[in-house]
Amino acid sequence: MISKKSLLFLTLTLLAAVCITGCTSSSGSPAALTAAPTAIQTVHPTLTAEPTTVQATTTVITSTTAAVPVGKEILHETGMLTTKSYKTYDFKAMGYKFLYPKDKIKIIIKSGMPVLGYGMNTEQSGQLQGSQLIPQYPSHIKGVDWGLIEPVMVIEKATDSTKEFTLDNVGSLTYVIDGRWMSYDPMYDNTPPFSYELTIVKTGGPTEQNFNF
Repeated sequence: MISKKSLLFLTLTLLAAVCITGCTSSSGSPAALTAAPTAIQTVHPTLTAEPTTVQATTTVITSTTAAVPVGKEILHETGMLTTKSYKTYDFKAMGYKFLYPKDKIKIIIKSGMPVLGYGMNTEQSGQLQGSQLIPQYPSHIKGVDWGLIEPVMVIEKATDSTKEFTLDNVGSLTYVIDGRWMSYDPMYDNTPPFSYELTIVKTGGPTEQNFNF
């Protein structure tokens, strides 16, 4: 029969053995912990191409119709006049010894004072200094008293005038810019010298050739 002392001893021995076994197990080499490699995913940035702005170039094509000449300018001259003077322009010197029916002539006059513009027979134009060939505006008649002048292409009291004429007869013509009528008008007789500009354009008709005589 086991005594109490022996039983106590045996119990202590077993407890000691259990403790030793537990400590030995705890003090062993720890289990190797292998860290699983972390997969690092390289994320490439997505490059979004910016849209290229192409500036549209608009080419404007202007269709210009060439100006069609309305005639041939055969004279352009400026000069000075007084109330006692005139100036003649012979069409022969412009290249036209004769003008013919249906010839068209445009006369452009710009003047500082109102002048008379008219065409007349070239031979008669040499006599304009005579007293019977001074156009004027007498009070007893309406319009111009031409005296012995037989005028064509008349523009009265022109300061800024343009007029086109169609001739009816064949002939040699001289165009005249005349300021003498003003010497018979008290309103203008003391007018100082003034400038004028005359342009003559051949706009049509049968006479196409020029003459050198």
